[in-house]
Amino acid sequence: MNRSAKYATAIVVAHLLVNIVHGLGHRELRVGLAPLASIFVIVIVLVFPLIATVLLWTAKKRLGLILLSLSMFGSFLFGLYHHFSAVSPDHIQSQPSDAWGTTFVLTAYLLLITEAIGTYFGVHFLWIAKESSNKAVNA
Repeated sequence: MNRSAKYATAIVVAHLLVNIVHGLGHRELRVGLAPLASIFVIVIVLVFPLIATVLLWTAKKRLGLILLSLSMFGSFLFGLYHHFSAVSPDHIQSQPSDAWGTTFVLTAYLLLITEAIGTYFGVHFLWIAKESSNKAVNA
């Protein structure tokens, strides 16, 4: 079976589940996003990894890996900036020490982890595919 598709599917599903809980934290804590940030989250953070996963199960595997790598890396940078760098209501240190505040902070870290892993998987399997095609051409 397609190892890259299985790993990517697992990490994208985990990423989606963490995003759902993190989004609930945003709602409960009333931490809004600017319109452009909301569009970025919907398209890059949520939709593109799902499209990438679907592509990995088709003949468009390379495109899926590229989309996975870029969307997860973009998501990683977005979260790193908004949750850990920019001073704003979205920063982890701006959250209360209650259950939703703790959930928000925990999921911000889990998002970074899943996005880093997703980026790694995408790049790793792209590299393997490139090496395999180079060996086939040189054989």
